Amino acid sequence: MPALVNYSGDDDFFIRKNSIELGRLCSISSQADVYWPPHKRVRISAPFLFRETDFEQNKQPSINDLPGECIFEIFKRLPSGRERSLCACVSKRWLRLLSSIRKGEYRSSNVVKENIDSVSYAIETISSNENGGYLTRCLEGKKATDVRLAAVAVGTSGRSGLGKLSIRGSNSSCGVTNFGLSSIARGCPSLKSLSLWNVPHVGDVGLYEIAKECHLLEKLDLCQCPAVSSKGLIAIAENCLNLTALRIESCPKIGNESLQAIGKLCPKLQSISIKDCPLVGDHGVSSLFSLASSVLSKVKLEGLKISDFSLSVIGYYGKSVTNLMLSGLGNVSEKGFWVMGNAQGLQKLVSLMITSCRGLTDVSLEAMGKGCANLKQMCLRSCRFVSDDGLLAFSKAQGSLECLQLEECNKVTQSGIIGFLSNCGLKSLALVKCMGIRDISLDTPLSCWEETE
Repeated sequence: MPALVNYSGDDDFFIRKNSIELGRLCSISSQADVYWPPHKRVRISAPFLFRETDFEQNKQPSINDLPGECIFEIFKRLPSGRERSLCACVSKRWLRLLSSIRKGEYRSSNVVKENIDSVSYAIETISSNENGGYLTRCLEGKKATDVRLAAVAVGTSGRSGLGKLSIRGSNSSCGVTNFGLSSIARGCPSLKSLSLWNVPHVGDVGLYEIAKECHLLEKLDLCQCPAVSSKGLIAIAENCLNLTALRIESCPKIGNESLQAIGKLCPKLQSISIKDCPLVGDHGVSSLFSLASSVLSKVKLEGLKISDFSLSVIGYYGKSVTNLMLSGLGNVSEKGFWVMGNAQGLQKLVSLMITSCRGLTDVSLEAMGKGCANLKQMCLRSCRFVSDDGLLAFSKAQGSLECLQLEECNKVTQSGIIGFLSNCGLKSLALVKCMGIRDISLDTPLSCWEETE
């Protein structure tokens, strides 16, 4: 191997290990030069090395380097919903910033609006035609997260507006919280219907944001919301005066104060449903009916700790009630149903359903027949104290009934059914698991029967 070495002195022999510099003439000291010819073609596998000057030239300023306040102001000036939706897809940080902007805070210039007017108009027109201007979203299970709610809020803010939102359950690891509901409130002020089922991390803060921003809310459905208390519902009552339907189920922190506020501040309330709320008692129910009696038409009370007093208030103030459903009222006695019927306030009642109420007896059933002159449909389930005598007395006192359903009323026999049919013009009869009813003779007139089970 040829090599040229001109060496003198005590300098150490130096070998370069960098393969790039093979085949170069190198000076290792002031008196020694070494030349190494390359043996093979070298494949470079080491990472490319940046020089400091190259790195400084390639480094570009990024919008992400700006503080959140500056990006927030930039987003407020985006011209249309399409641009906002595109920006929301960049990162979760941008999505969160966009979802924190209220719909009325955008400051688009007129010049930019004119340039995109045709595109924006086309998007909004398609949205309105497909959904009638009433966008609906339903998130269930794992899909119910704060990120998805924020995306819905940003995506629908530039269209006709989200009208109905339903959340059924939530993701176990990153479920819906107050932040997600607040994003909906800020981005969807036109929301008219909100349904929250099994969302343990949503509390009064989220409901307060809905009340603060969504003044057009008409329907509210709360089911298994343990963090929502009376404070959140009172905020809804104070700000959502268009509320027409309210459903509360298994909400242990909602009590009488909220129902009193609903009855006082929501003059358009037409439908109320309360189930398994331990803090709701006579004071809340009586206040609701005494304050909202003029428009309240559909009532459902189930599993509540109310007494005879509440039923007497319903019988007196329920002048507009057309549908009444009572279930699992263990503290209501015969006196409560008797007073409700004799109060003569349920003249507009059309449909009555009573389930598992030990206070409904033959005497109270007769009083209900006298007090509900326009009753068309009645369903009695698991009313173990109702017998043939009660049915006969009811049929004599009430002549407008068209449909009757008896389920698990074991004291009722075929003689009571036959006597009932002979006294009223019944059009439909359904008998389900009534153990007192055996075989019925074919000679019995059954011209008014349409259904028998």
